[in-house]
Amino acid sequence: MFQNKMFSPKNFMSVIFIGLILTGCFAVTKEDKHPKSGSVQFGAKNPPVINTSPELASFKTIFADVAEKVIPVVVSITSTQIDTIYQRQNQNPYDFFGFGFPFGEQQQQQRGQQQQKPQPKERRQSGVGSGVIVSSDGYILTNSHVVKDANEIKITLHDDREYPAKIIGFDTLSDVAVVKITENVKDLPIAYLGNSDKLRPGDWVMAVGNPFNLSSTVTTGIVSALGRHTGGEMYQNFIQTDAAINPGNSGGALVNIDGELVGINTMIYTRSGGYMGIGFAIPISMAKNIMEQLIYTGEVKRGWLGISIGNLDQNMMDALGLNEKGVLINEVFENEPAKKAGIQSGDVVISIDGKKTPNPNELRNVVASLIAGKKYTIEIIRDGKKRQMVVVPAVRGANGEIATIDEKGDVVKEKQTFGMTLKEGGEGKLEVAKVEANKTASNAGIRVGDVVLAVKTASDKPFVEVSKVEGFNKEISQAKGQSVVLRLERNGQKFFVSLKLEK
Repeated sequence: MFQNKMFSPKNFMSVIFIGLILTGCFAVTKEDKHPKSGSVQFGAKNPPVINTSPELASFKTIFADVAEKVIPVVVSITSTQIDTIYQRQNQNPYDFFGFGFPFGEQQQQQRGQQQQKPQPKERRQSGVGSGVIVSSDGYILTNSHVVKDANEIKITLHDDREYPAKIIGFDTLSDVAVVKITENVKDLPIAYLGNSDKLRPGDWVMAVGNPFNLSSTVTTGIVSALGRHTGGEMYQNFIQTDAAINPGNSGGALVNIDGELVGINTMIYTRSGGYMGIGFAIPISMAKNIMEQLIYTGEVKRGWLGISIGNLDQNMMDALGLNEKGVLINEVFENEPAKKAGIQSGDVVISIDGKKTPNPNELRNVVASLIAGKKYTIEIIRDGKKRQMVVVPAVRGANGEIATIDEKGDVVKEKQTFGMTLKEGGEGKLEVAKVEANKTASNAGIRVGDVVLAVKTASDKPFVEVSKVEGFNKEISQAKGQSVVLRLERNGQKFFVSLKLEK
């Protein structure tokens, strides 16, 4: 009876009816989870009303407008250094399993000798930096440290076109270099060279380059400071900026709000290896001067006065009764331009050619820009009184060599100093003040502090004693052979060194 009642037609229809109701409920519930397409309005109907001045309205697109013009003139520079390394061949694979060599003893010895001989292998190391196109036929301005050791250089434009390039010249003391596309190109986009002397702290600037190989990257910021010097013997007058600069930006463009090139991005201050808010760029006024010398003459000539200088702290200024910043002259070298002009040790230089010299870095940069043989007014303070004198600078080369000026005012170029700088020390000694790594002098074992006693410039000529830089330069300039011999003294011991002349 129970089963008949359970499955009666009446009960069966009831079950079906309840099932249909439940199914319908679930269907409705599922449909309610997703509103009908277009039934929801997203976002406000009207934009926010903000009272924007006409000046600010035009400022909205200024950075995009500048970037659009500047990006095409900035290139990616891939510099590749090629070395030859020697590696031994792989050992006998059978020895690894303890089976020995599977051939005869004689063959085994021959194979062993071949394995012991190192085999040459080419090693290629590449780095990526940036550069700025400065002429329609492919001259590119960049940093010395980006390209100076490269055996191959590849230029990639913003539109991914690639060209080989060669080094025109580089100057490590300012970190400026020039490369040129070797293919016949024309009508390349060119940067407009602005006036970095007009920059002020707070001016808007934009940095364009290829940080971490991310091409055509644009960052913005302001000029944080001017005339920065990070130390060392380099000629520096950096623009400091907080526009983000990272590895790969070196050699790229720093432009002002008008899109004018005002600097070449060079280095960053960082403790992490990346951006920390402080970047440095070479002012275009300095970079342009060096660029033109490298292109037109192949070398950089800097002014030379023949003085050693020191900084003035407040105590020294008070002791000297100074109310104006300047640079103290520690020493005036004999027979050099400053000595001939009447400048004395203890004088304070406050300007040269109308340009203020408030610190040693500024004076160094001003003197470097002077033209040899030309007359300049130098303003000093001596015994509390201002004086003006006329000085005719000589030439100081990139490696410290000095060239003199003849009676007609023409530059008389001296021979090498072999990558070393000499100074006239006490007791009439000619001392080695600086030795550059991997140059002729350092390779010959010459050290800082060595005393040059005499020079022999030919096999049929005797040793000539020297105690002045001028005398040393004169002897070297008259050398006609392939090498010269120096007689040196170190810690009381005398010895000889032969140096090959570079023609």
